[in-house]
Amino acid sequence: MSLRPAVFIVAALLAAARLGTAQDAPKSEAPPKVAGVDVPAPKRIKSVPPHYPPEAQALGMRGIVILELVVGPDGKVTSARITRSVPPFDEAALSAAREWEYEITKVDGKPVSVILTVPIEFKMKLPEMSRDGGIPELRQGVVPAFPAGAGPDTATVIAEVTLDPDGHVAEARIKSGESPWAESVIQALRTWRFSPVEGQGGLAFEVKADFTSGGKGGPRVDLRLSGARHTEAPPPAEPAASPAVATASMPAPAPSPVAPPAAATPAASPSPAPARPTPPPEELIRNPAGGKPASPPVTAASPGPPAVPGAPPAIAASPLPVPATPPPPPAPGISAVRDVTLAPGVPDLMKGRRPVAPPLARMQGVSGTVDVRFAVDAAGSASVREVTGPEALKEAARQTVASWTFRRTTPERLFLAATLTYTGDNASAAVRAQDQ
Repeated sequence: MSLRPAVFIVAALLAAARLGTAQDAPKSEAPPKVAGVDVPAPKRIKSVPPHYPPEAQALGMRGIVILELVVGPDGKVTSARITRSVPPFDEAALSAAREWEYEITKVDGKPVSVILTVPIEFKMKLPEMSRDGGIPELRQGVVPAFPAGAGPDTATVIAEVTLDPDGHVAEARIKSGESPWAESVIQALRTWRFSPVEGQGGLAFEVKADFTSGGKGGPRVDLRLSGARHTEAPPPAEPAASPAVATASMPAPAPSPVAPPAAATPAASPSPAPARPTPPPEELIRNPAGGKPASPPVTAASPGPPAVPGAPPAIAASPLPVPATPPPPPAPGISAVRDVTLAPGVPDLMKGRRPVAPPLARMQGVSGTVDVRFAVDAAGSASVREVTGPEALKEAARQTVASWTFRRTTPERLFLAATLTYTGDNASAAVRAQDQ
């Protein structure tokens, strides 16, 4: 009986200890508030600009990445995730957003976490440059990227650029400059597009790029365009011999019996050929059979059989029937997009995303190839028609091809096919012509 009071005392002490511990324990943190719904969006007080990826800068790429941020009670970003992806800007956007800080948001006088959605736009202003008179205005393009880890503090590259009449860079070559500075200039020139060239033909000029790594503003590239000179317009195509002869020989079914010998006599002599060149199409059309006799070169160049059996010597002596030279095979197009190769017959690829393995596929170790069939319209834009391949890779391939822009010179739709190969962290694409 004497132990019962002691037991009650011990139990009371334990209960009091549990009660005190429960009161001293911090309350669980309230769920984050949604900015714009539960609380006003907090003001950013520390902003770090995102770093523009060099590969995107070289291709003139731009886009908007949308992030969902969780801002802790202390105003610092505790987590960030991508809700709208635009490779290769995703990592640059995440890295910058994690350094941001916001004003502390309070509810009932207590700091709370906040969820907010933030768009990050990647865009570049046109390069600043000085240009002499006669050089059109730059409408699109990027400044040459400063090579990472380059040796000297300063470097100069001079390139010669030739523009098409529509302002595209048709040709660019390095006149002086060392690697990697020269490669940086060439990559930037591939993204440049100017206003249409005034007058006939194209335009050629020099581009001087001065790289400077020091200074208060950090690395910079000074550009100067000079020495403008017009290039000759391509001469008009001369009329082919075979269509002209066909036009002149069409009314020949009823020749005069005397006409073939008269034509054969001068044709057998080699002297008339240099003395009288092949008549222009206008003359051939004005002098059909039934007027004055057709000229000897026209009769000799007729691809059909002779009108009179006795005329073979005139045909054999004629210098006009020259075997047609087969057209050269189409050359492969030029790709301004990294890791994309073009087969012969595919027009130049001007801009777009390069193939990048999707992060989820890399985490899962998914590799393989994706075939994308697409069409290119008169403006050069690609529209995807069919995608086949592993599910984890199909969407990335579709977005990549849909971003491409080709250089077009004809209005008809062009049907192409691309095979994108994903192997671990590496990705590449090969584009070929595809029948409809």
